[in-house]
Amino acid sequence: MLPEVILAALILLVTFTFIVTRQLGAAVSTYAVQSWLLGGVSIALFADSHLIQLLLFGLLTIAVKGIAVPQILRRRSSFALAGRRETVYFVRFPTALLIGAGLTLIGFIVATRIPYPHQLLPESVLGIALAVLLLGLFTTTARRDAILQVGGLLAAENGLLLVGLVLAPGLSLLIEFAIVLDVLIAVLVMGFLVARMHQEVSTTDTSELTRLRG
Repeated sequence: MLPEVILAALILLVTFTFIVTRQLGAAVSTYAVQSWLLGGVSIALFADSHLIQLLLFGLLTIAVKGIAVPQILRRRSSFALAGRRETVYFVRFPTALLIGAGLTLIGFIVATRIPYPHQLLPESVLGIALAVLLLGLFTTTARRDAILQVGGLLAAENGLLLVGLVLAPGLSLLIEFAIVLDVLIAVLVMGFLVARMHQEVSTTDTSELTRLRG
């Protein structure tokens, strides 16, 4: 159980990178690392439980979310990732870190109030999962660049999958595969929209979308 807790803690630590990073390319790499760690949690759970669906889900997560999705984002957003930095944001970084710490605390408090059978993972991992979910959603609202907003949304989705691993580790592989496939399709669509946005306003700063109003 200790390896899973360590990997989950690393997922939480990596998620904070979305709040502080200004490099757009680093945000995509951060999502890849987060997905590898999530796959590692699932594989470590397989080692403890011998549930084959956990092994398959872990490998699928690493292959699709850790490799394929970041590659798609890099190719679709190559015009914006090369050396680009976000220079304007909705929430300044010191304030964002304080809010992030508060959301993390909320995640752990909520975890203590959710009744569930402690099957394979302890309550602390559920707290981490909820914190990652909240931090991802916060990143989506706190950053102005579309690529960072997409990264926050994907990070939140990883948190949701981690919640699933805690509450229902024996979840049907078919459902898990459908979730990962939905993410792949969503990234393709979001990558197209980001590219289209850059084509129209020559930036991926979402505040510039006001220029498109008639």
